[in-house]
Amino acid sequence: MTTEFDLTCATCGSPLSKESVSVDRLGFRNVGSVDVAACQNCGDQYYPESTLERLR
Repeated sequence: MTTEFDLTCATCGSPLSKESVSVDRLGFRNVGSVDVAACQNCGDQYYPESTLERLR
């Protein structure tokens, strides 16, 4: 199955890498951190299905 980590950035076309980010800044409490697919070139972040499930 293809995940966000296998894709390129929709904004600039650069490869995406897995990063862990704190969800406190997103308004979620008691979750800690989650994985995102992040672009090192432009800074865009994409949320994989597994991350969205965890935040539900």
